[in-house]
Amino acid sequence: MKFAIDDLFHGVMCGDFATLYFDESFNEDLSAGLCMGRKLLRLDRSADRIVRHVRFEPARTADAAVNQAYGASRASFIEELVYEVRARRGEWRTIPNRFAERVNNAGSIEFADAAGGTRRIVRGEVKVSLFGFGGIVERMIVAEIEKSYVATTRFTRDYLAKKTAI
Repeated sequence: MKFAIDDLFHGVMCGDFATLYFDESFNEDLSAGLCMGRKLLRLDRSADRIVRHVRFEPARTADAAVNQAYGASRASFIEELVYEVRARRGEWRTIPNRFAERVNNAGSIEFADAAGGTRRIVRGEVKVSLFGFGGIVERMIVAEIEKSYVATTRFTRDYLAKKTAI
């Protein structure tokens, strides 16, 4: 199942947005704001490329549907991102801690100039190999990704508004 998410951030140019996107203190605040456990596993920076691997552990309620699959163990995933600085584009994939051989989630992220700001364009595809249930699980995963980006966008816009108000 393919998806695309396109958000506009006013008042911040591409270079500044990319700097913010890879700023560790911002990302720690973002994770805390979204109640998402986060651990940086790898961060390599050069003039041409940024490689970042992060383990995320989403908070979940006791009645969450994912509990049926994961039981008492915590659901988590590793996001691997290779970002080409000059192209302002990166390729990402996520690796879940369970069913990694059955779930493939990968795509791209791009920052583009827009009138008065920056567009963040995320494209991806989720493929789940579960006989009879793959499509259902794909839709659930895409819905969670979209929900996460709505919250991330809201947090980022609020963060930028507070920063410019200072």
